[in-house]
Amino acid sequence: MPHSDEHGHTAIPVIEISKPSDEVAQQVLHAASTHGFLYIKNDGVTIPPKDIADMFKLSKEFFAAPKEQKAEYAIHSKKAGGINRGWVSMQGESLDPEGQKQGDPKEAFNIAPPYPTTTLQPLPSPFQESSPLISRFQSSCHTLCTSILALLGTALHIPDPAYFSTRHNQSRGPSGTIFRMLYYPKTCAQGEDGGDGDGDGDEETTTRIRAGAHSDYGSVTLLFRLPGQPGLELLTKGGGWMSVPVNPDEEHLVDPPILVNIGDLLCYWTNGMLKSTVHRVTFSGGEERYSMAYFCHPLDEVELSAVPSRIIEGFREEGAEELRVQRRRLGLSEDGDGEVLTARGHLDRRLKVTYGI
Repeated sequence: MPHSDEHGHTAIPVIEISKPSDEVAQQVLHAASTHGFLYIKNDGVTIPPKDIADMFKLSKEFFAAPKEQKAEYAIHSKKAGGINRGWVSMQGESLDPEGQKQGDPKEAFNIAPPYPTTTLQPLPSPFQESSPLISRFQSSCHTLCTSILALLGTALHIPDPAYFSTRHNQSRGPSGTIFRMLYYPKTCAQGEDGGDGDGDGDEETTTRIRAGAHSDYGSVTLLFRLPGQPGLELLTKGGGWMSVPVNPDEEHLVDPPILVNIGDLLCYWTNGMLKSTVHRVTFSGGEERYSMAYFCHPLDEVELSAVPSRIIEGFREEGAEELRVQRRRLGLSEDGDGEVLTARGHLDRRLKVTYGI
């Protein structure tokens, strides 16, 4: 049974999925439809803790490099491999353009998955030297995402047990899937990174927001964070912000569980039943922070019509407002007018808002 945190919010559950069952599938569905977030206990095998630690070491090494070296692989550039690949400079993107006057005070590096017939995108040092580790880590992440999607398919009673997995099969074509390393530099009172540069006089607020309020674009996201570096908050139904600890059960879990959140596309596919919850990153102390996220997307040409499920069909009326919010975010008519987006069409619209491309 879910418990509550110190603020009275129902806590996000930690779910053990190494032995899939109908009961486990229902636990995943309940968390995905209630919070839009859940923790997956790290079984030490699917994504080895050593690989996670090594990836964080690699991230720290890259972000410590001179700005000029990182800028050679700027986001969307040909040298970085094209759209949504490469380095995002400080304040180079705004995840909440309506709520922020300046970009997010963070850096990032986006790496697309290697397709079966190609190698990884062009990578700077030290990523290039560690490409086997990066490829292995991405593959492990995709395996976990497929397992989570399979459990959701079971709980939703989708007739085709491979409904989600076939639509995320990377051997069948390109997708918007992206692995992202993130770095939030240390800030100070007058923030060298522009933390208080909005000029509205609210220094505390502007320095605290490190990644603006947003929902994720894809199907599911896996998030990896370091102990002692909290900051993630999700928007509750009441309009407040709920903090999400790195390890909600330090007494029993040696390795932090992997945080999973539902993206926009699963919201579309389920008539709004699964919640693509708005979240943000704050860090009031101003210390530096690292995180990594694997954004799992379906194949580009997959359509975002409701999945064939009696449960989802029965949720159509209840989820109508959630879908209207999603369409507004994309600049589409709220009633849909029979228009069915593809996964790529959805991603292109979100990137246009974030980067202006």
